[in-house]
Amino acid sequence: MKLERHVGGLSLARKAHYLRSRGWREEEGGWSSDIFGLHKTARALHHQLTDDLSQALRQRGWQVLGYSERGYVQLREGERGRPCSLPKALRTQARREKRPVAELTYSLFLAALLDVEGG
Repeated sequence: MKLERHVGGLSLARKAHYLRSRGWREEEGGWSSDIFGLHKTARALHHQLTDDLSQALRQRGWQVLGYSERGYVQLREGERGRPCSLPKALRTQARREKRPVAELTYSLFLAALLDVEGG
């Protein structure tokens, strides 16, 4: 799932601001994070979106079980739910809230972005 598709277009300046505010550093060859390492802008943005969206789902009762080496997250609903991917968790949560997945995803991203921008 391309998370970027659900958060709309971000200008290069806004992407850079978003990544910097989340602790990423711009270096030769891309963006570097202590957690995720060095990546090109698109992959860095994907990793950060994954982290922000999974943290937002935690506030709705999901557990983050861990991240793969490629930056994909495993989540579980509550204490007894089965492990699943971020896209599946977003679909499940959207169904529960009776909202389209894109709308839920965008609202979670927007809340994280507003937090970053101090708004």
